[in-house]
Amino acid sequence: MSFGGNVDVPELHDIINAAYNWGITLVVAVGNEGISTPSYPAVYPEVIAVGAIDSDGDVPSWSNRNPELTTPGVNILSTYLDDTYETLSGTSMVCPHVSGVIALIQAARLVNNLTILLPGTENDMDTDTIRGILHVMARDKGVPGYDDLYGYGVVDVYQAVQGSNRVIV
Repeated sequence: MSFGGNVDVPELHDIINAAYNWGITLVVAVGNEGISTPSYPAVYPEVIAVGAIDSDGDVPSWSNRNPELTTPGVNILSTYLDDTYETLSGTSMVCPHVSGVIALIQAARLVNNLTILLPGTENDMDTDTIRGILHVMARDKGVPGYDDLYGYGVVDVYQAVQGSNRVIV
């Protein structure tokens, strides 16, 4: 989801809760206001709140703080109106990256006759949920562990997919 605002919308949170309870992993852009917290709906604990980094691996000033994870979101080639392409920047550019990694994780598990994983929680640090895999396999940046710039770190596609294929007992 690449939309947001500064107001809690209970009906939207109800829908997000319903999807989460069905085992759907939701990825939401933290916002581009440069503030200390994610905007709604990225602030909800049921979603993965994602922030941006640039080509040097730095968090741009406009990416809201306290994401769960980060990936590239600056100067990203994307589809645009009228069947064209544009180079865009913003946390909206991050959502497809993380969503694609989640799709790869689930596909790799299915190909290896493993069950798909549930979303998990924002504090998971085990490889038995999507969020746990993304947290544990992320490349840590900034202060060791979780920090307000990078969250758990920069999503590492290769490590996340490899880590997802470990058989959970």
